[in-house]
Amino acid sequence: MNLIFKNIPYKKIPFEKVREEIKRMFPNSTIEKWDLIPNDIGRLAYSAGIIFSWKEVDWWNAFEYGNKEFGVKKFLSILFPGPIPGNSEVIVVTDECFADKSAYQLRYENLKIFCDAVYPNIHQMEFFQPLDFIFLFVQHKLLIVLHHEGLVTHFKI
Repeated sequence: MNLIFKNIPYKKIPFEKVREEIKRMFPNSTIEKWDLIPNDIGRLAYSAGIIFSWKEVDWWNAFEYGNKEFGVKKFLSILFPGPIPGNSEVIVVTDECFADKSAYQLRYENLKIFCDAVYPNIHQMEFFQPLDFIFLFVQHKLLIVLHHEGLVTHFKI
């Protein structure tokens, strides 16, 4: 299903397709049953001989308990600290995606406006919450996971 909102094109893609793409990153994995959540993806990687390096987001507790608010730009800076090649497609899985078991797929260049305007309009909530997030760049074999406990990992083949 292709959708356009506020001139930002995105697609909804089934979880099965996302799972297939992530599984390709860990071909030696021995785990069969796993879901699109950080702990399961960590187990999938571990079973393939890869140990994720998790970094703590130092301001997470202040955000989680409502003591400080941080904008999309701040979140994107911890998720994407380095440059992402142009014309990149990103697959995004949030906790809200579990309702219809579909992820969002869009151009990376549109991610900020998607987070600022499109996602809140769809779900009636701000994009960044103290929840789990998965960002997958299939063409660059890059996986970024933000754990609801304030940990982030970057994995690239």
